[in-house]
Amino acid sequence: MEKLPKNYSDIKTAYLKMTLSRSKSINASFAALILIGLLDYFTGPQFGFFVFYYIPILFAGWFIDRKTSITYAFIGTIVWWTADSLGENIYTSDFFRYWNSFIRLLSFLLVGVLFSNFRIRLDKEQKLNSELSKALSDIKRLSGLLPICASCKNIRNDKGYWEQIEDYVKDHTDAEFSHSICPSCMEKLYPSVSKRRKEKLEASEKNEAK
Repeated sequence: MEKLPKNYSDIKTAYLKMTLSRSKSINASFAALILIGLLDYFTGPQFGFFVFYYIPILFAGWFIDRKTSITYAFIGTIVWWTADSLGENIYTSDFFRYWNSFIRLLSFLLVGVLFSNFRIRLDKEQKLNSELSKALSDIKRLSGLLPICASCKNIRNDKGYWEQIEDYVKDHTDAEFSHSICPSCMEKLYPSVSKRRKEKLEASEKNEAK
């Protein structure tokens, strides 16, 4: 499990590291789009580079965020439009160039959004799994046979010492005890108090019945 930064210096270092990593990813994706556009332009219409435009868009969706992936979908469409317009592609009507650009933009957006959503969902699942694993590791359970005294009800621990059941359960679970006296023990130890409580209870029940 990763250690969280504890002071301002650690937080600043972590932030700068994350910012530099994000900046490098953005620059790499942008440079890849420009490079693919140049290859598309110099190779002419006989070579198809349409699929290669997906690479920087998918990279942005996976390693950066959805917003950047959508931005690169538009940039990729503009780069393709420029390479296609300056190249040797000749259309009988400008409508076909617009149509092809629209289809590319639509496909770039669809792939970028779906891929970034998949990464977001994967991150959420990993976070939930990490939290669940941590919660399970924090849970303490009692299992097996517990040697308990038939008279005083003390429990023998793993070291062979006898201790009160409250202390044993508290050490092996997250439970806390609040002590009270059950009716039978109250009658045995404090008969007068028990009698008064019974009388009050009976009087209360009669009043409720009326």
